[in-house]
Amino acid sequence: MYMFYVVIMSNYFQYVDKLLKTFTHLKEPVTIDRNWIVIVDRLVEERHKCDLSQEALAHKIGCASSLIHKWEQYKRLPSGFLFLCWLQALDCKVEIKKD
Repeated sequence: MYMFYVVIMSNYFQYVDKLLKTFTHLKEPVTIDRNWIVIVDRLVEERHKCDLSQEALAHKIGCASSLIHKWEQYKRLPSGFLFLCWLQALDCKVEIKKD
């Protein structure tokens, strides 16, 4: 099993701050937390390393490929259960560290 650790680094945060996105489809825009951007970016990288399409990943998780697309574009947030399914489908795990 490939161990995947989400390590938050200050230089990566500088990059993420430039890309800071918002959920604009809500009544009021909501800023996406940069920790979430880091996690999603790393999961997308891992999906590419595994040579999986969004459709193949969706099949492994048991959801629609459009849902994977929305997660990866920061348009939707997965439930806790589906987030764990996403991690398991890519043989990843998250390590929580305090700054």
